[in-house]
Amino acid sequence: MVEQEVDVTLTFEEVTGYLGNSATLECDYTISSGQDLPVTVTWKQGDGPRYAEEIFTCTGYTKEDKSCVNAQVTKIEYLNRIQIANSSPSLVFTKIEAEDNHNYWCQVAIEGSNMGEEQVDMKSVVLRVRGGHESPKMHSVTIEANSVGVEGADIQLDCDCTGSHCDDVAWFKGPTNDQHTEYDMVYTRTSGSRPMPTQYVPYGDWKGRASLSGNSLVITGLKASDAGRYWCEMRNAAMYGIGEVATDAKSTVVEIISENDGNVFTCEGKADGLYSDPYQCNMYYVCVMYVKYHRPCPTGTVFAPGHPLYACEHPANVPAPCGTLKNN
Repeated sequence: MVEQEVDVTLTFEEVTGYLGNSATLECDYTISSGQDLPVTVTWKQGDGPRYAEEIFTCTGYTKEDKSCVNAQVTKIEYLNRIQIANSSPSLVFTKIEAEDNHNYWCQVAIEGSNMGEEQVDMKSVVLRVRGGHESPKMHSVTIEANSVGVEGADIQLDCDCTGSHCDDVAWFKGPTNDQHTEYDMVYTRTSGSRPMPTQYVPYGDWKGRASLSGNSLVITGLKASDAGRYWCEMRNAAMYGIGEVATDAKSTVVEIISENDGNVFTCEGKADGLYSDPYQCNMYYVCVMYVKYHRPCPTGTVFAPGHPLYACEHPANVPAPCGTLKNN
């Protein structure tokens, strides 16, 4: 497990507000170590993690004190209208205006030096203003829980999108700077329009190693430097003009272990057949004459050991720990 990993949680991904009234965008977080470390809570407004603009910042926040050491509204349009809630880092609108129909991002970052990608997370909630410039949240992204990959092996990071306008996908890694505003692009799929076909683009060191299976990211030949936080962002290019409600993104953390680790799977001494991956439910191993092959399951499925027909099945048909099927 990654130490001091931050995970942001939302109560709702869409909140309805009314002109002139108040509304609360609920947000909370956990730290994997269980420590109540001081964090900076930044609320942003905009089109995805890479483009969202800061509107409010709260430094020195702890769960014990439930308050900011310093708090500041950083965008003039929201001056005297937004504040942090009394019992959580949620954002309170004291008076909603017609132009407040936006996608808002709750970002939480552990304070201190030498903090990495795992120590900052963010998620978004749409404020839908009734009687104003009303637009609903178009879709919601779901992403696989945190994964452990083996150096030199392959990994598949499952991502799905429910709702409408789930056409384009961007995978990126980070944030990579102290301000938590920059990311490394990994892979994008951009829908084409006649006569241009759909564009599939890997970036930098990911060329030849990254590809897509549906909306999911597949990385081959894992390196130690591949560890970190990966983001799956879904959007529709045709919807850019109507605002940020057509974009959503979620993140997952990948931990890389050495191939010399004693828990790494090997086909040595095993009969030919299919075997579960001890770290990834959505992948499995094939042993053929003591040689191992790493294979991914289709998106949304997990390895089903002992299944008479298929290597992978829906989680509802697979017992724990990878599925939810209950034995009678």
